[in-house]
Amino acid sequence: MVSKRSTASRTDLLTEIAPDVERLYNRHLEAPRLWLPHEQINWGQGENFGEHPWTEENYPLAAGVRSSIYVNLLTEDNLPYYTSTLLNHAPKGHPIGDWNRQWTMEENRHAMVMRDWVHISRCIDPVMLEEGRRVQMSKGIVPEPETFADLISYVSLQEKATQVAHRNTGAHLPKHDKVGRNVLALIAGDETKHYLFYRDLALAAFAIDPSAMMIAAAKQVSNFAMPGTGIPNFTRHAVRIAREGIYGLNQFLKDVLDPVLGYWDLDHLAGLSPDAERARLDLESVVAKLGEAVERMARRVAGPSVALS
Repeated sequence: MVSKRSTASRTDLLTEIAPDVERLYNRHLEAPRLWLPHEQINWGQGENFGEHPWTEENYPLAAGVRSSIYVNLLTEDNLPYYTSTLLNHAPKGHPIGDWNRQWTMEENRHAMVMRDWVHISRCIDPVMLEEGRRVQMSKGIVPEPETFADLISYVSLQEKATQVAHRNTGAHLPKHDKVGRNVLALIAGDETKHYLFYRDLALAAFAIDPSAMMIAAAKQVSNFAMPGTGIPNFTRHAVRIAREGIYGLNQFLKDVLDPVLGYWDLDHLAGLSPDAERARLDLESVVAKLGEAVERMARRVAGPSVALS
């Protein structure tokens, strides 16, 4: 990959990448996903919670799957703070602002349709969900990337991870819940389109300023965490979700890092500064250590090998 320039300031990168933002935004608009939240729900299945209090027996489900629905929905609820963070990196009149507003409009329906499905299906305790929403949104904790390069590096990973989490959660629902599976598939489809925008925008940024992007990518991979740290008992839920095989270290490595970093082709990136070359080595080391950790976990799950005589 040949760079347009060896170094660029934050302003330079935003200025030079504007045509790519417009190109990718137009591509996004040319393939709209015009689904309506209210049409996805079987409203006739609903019951009054006052007359019919919620119990786990309403919708038998593994604890890890229930945790995933809870965390995914509360993460979608936190949309206003994500939008605020994105707009902090959108100068007035820049096309990235138009994209951010489009993104917000599309993301907003995710929490709407998930909550409708959750309440109708009774797969989650509505009291716990509302208490979690109040805590989560009163804190407003979201990642806050320092630079535009950090932002698009992080969001590329985050959108892919979110797509994986919704997709895998849907796959763990009972087969008879066609509504729930469809709802999560629609959301995962939106997240895929958002991921493709940021993945390709980051690729364009690598062509403009490979050194800044390499440093940013290495930092974001090293420090990556799914949004949701403001959710009550987030760590406990995250452990359950990983144990269920929905989203954990293995999925982060194989379903997020492998496709994203492979697409950016970082091994063949040219024209890097000394700091960026060190960042590339650091990134290689982090990915290798993640791979070792995944292998250790797989061995523990498999248990001790049986000796053959």
